[in-house]
Amino acid sequence: MSLKLKMIVLSAAACLWSAQGFAAPQEETFTIPEEGAEYLDGKKLSKLMDRSDPKAATNIGWLYARGQGGVQQDFKEAMLWWKHAARSGYTPAMNNVGLLYANGHGVSRDYEEAFKWWMRAAERGNAWAMNAVGDLYENGHGVPQSYENALAWYQEAAREGDALAHWNIGNLSEQGQGTAVSYEEAMRWYQIGAARGHALSMHSVGRLVHRGLGTKADPVEAYAWYAVAALRFTEEDTEEAAENSRLLQEVAGLLNDEQRTRGDARTAELDRKFARPEKGRAAQGSDA
Repeated sequence: MSLKLKMIVLSAAACLWSAQGFAAPQEETFTIPEEGAEYLDGKKLSKLMDRSDPKAATNIGWLYARGQGGVQQDFKEAMLWWKHAARSGYTPAMNNVGLLYANGHGVSRDYEEAFKWWMRAAERGNAWAMNAVGDLYENGHGVPQSYENALAWYQEAAREGDALAHWNIGNLSEQGQGTAVSYEEAMRWYQIGAARGHALSMHSVGRLVHRGLGTKADPVEAYAWYAVAALRFTEEDTEEAAENSRLLQEVAGLLNDEQRTRGDARTAELDRKFARPEKGRAAQGSDA
């Protein structure tokens, strides 16, 4: 799986609360069950299934995918439940089916099938799926590589307010893929993502400021952006957090005591200004 696709997968990740009777998983891949008690209690789930509730079916599939709730891990069984929910037009289930194909869980890895399922969800307005479709186009997985198509789908997701989409557009602008190289445009999109509490966007703002790309180099400002990003990276962001830490230490070594004090004050200012992403909720689309 590409790094970009991994990031998309992790953007759908979150932990369940132990108070609801489930242990917090070490790694998350699929959209988690709905928060309401009726979507977590086995007896209530069965009643919801009697009404063919697609959210209930999606939650049962999640339990099989994770091997939780008293069942053994079984990706094929998860696939059956998610396809059942997807037939009702429920986009989180479509996303999860696509992830099984993209990861090769319970089936042979098949990016073309993943594309089909994510496209169905994307066409129904699901921003997560729009990002996933864009990633497949960007990397040429299951479809001919097309940075232009990738950019178009990221822009669709960005219109839905998706922070990862803002970073994706900024990254293409920085690399000159599907559009002309523009550090100024990259900075603009990274800042939009940062305003939504997206850690990698904050890191990218810091990196451009650190290198003086599209803006005046400023080690104090770069230090602050790296530092505030460090407060938001999660345990799923191991590689990104490690690179952020490396650059934070690099720029910190350039600062004198007075600059470090200003950098810490600026970090506190940014931390107050920008949201910290909510934990315990999966990325959801229009069907959430």
